[in-house]
Amino acid sequence: MGTFFSEPGWLCLTVTAVLGGTIFCKLKKSQGQVGRKVVCLAGLWGGACLLRLSLFWGLILFSLSCFLVYTYFSGQELLPADQKAVLITGGDSGIGHALSKYLDELGFTVFAGVLDEKGSGAEELRRTCSKRLSVLQLDITNPQQIKDAHSKVKEKVQNGGLWAVVNNAGVLGLPTDGELIPMTEYKRCMAVNFFGAVEVTKAFLPLLRKSKGRLVNISSMAV
Repeated sequence: MGTFFSEPGWLCLTVTAVLGGTIFCKLKKSQGQVGRKVVCLAGLWGGACLLRLSLFWGLILFSLSCFLVYTYFSGQELLPADQKAVLITGGDSGIGHALSKYLDELGFTVFAGVLDEKGSGAEELRRTCSKRLSVLQLDITNPQQIKDAHSKVKEKVQNGGLWAVVNNAGVLGLPTDGELIPMTEYKRCMAVNFFGAVEVTKAFLPLLRKSKGRLVNISSMAV
C-alpha cells in the first residue's frame, strides 16, 4: 500500500479537513488575510499528501500549520467594550482588583465592589483607573449594601443592563485539620463564598437579563 494511505498520509488528510473546515467558517464572515491563510494551509497539507512525505516532515508541516492557525486566532479583535458594564465583587485586592483594572483599560464600564471603600485597594482603583470605573461599598454578606449597590448600578446603566457579574469575593478559612476548625469559621466561609455569591446573583439577575449577559463565579480549591 502506498505512502498516501499510510498513517502519515491519513494524518495529513484528517488535519487538512479539520483546519480547512475551521478556517472556512471564519472565511465566510471576513475576507482578506484569512483567505490567504486558508490557501497557505491547503497548499501545505495538500503538498504533503501529494508528495507522500515521511512522518517526520508531515509533523513539521503540522506544527507549522498549527502556528499559522494560532497566529490567525490570536490576532482577532476582542468584542467591543463600548457601553458594556461589568460588576466585580472583591475588588480590594487579588484577582478582583487586577480584573477591575484590566477591564477598565479595555474600555468597559466597571463597578468594583469592595469590602472597604476607604481602604488602600479602593483608593488605588480610583487613582489609577478611568472615570468609567466606580468603586462600590459592597460587603456581600450585608443585604443592605447589596441593595444599595444594585440601586447605584441600575441608575448608571439604566436600560443597558449588565454585560457580566463576576462573583469573585471570597475568604479562606483556617488552613488546618477540619476537626480543629471552629464552627464560626465554617459559617463565615459559607456566608461569603456561597450565600453571599447567591444573594448578589439574585439581586443583579434582572440587569443581566436586559443585556443577555453572563455570570462568572470564581472559586478556589482551597475553600
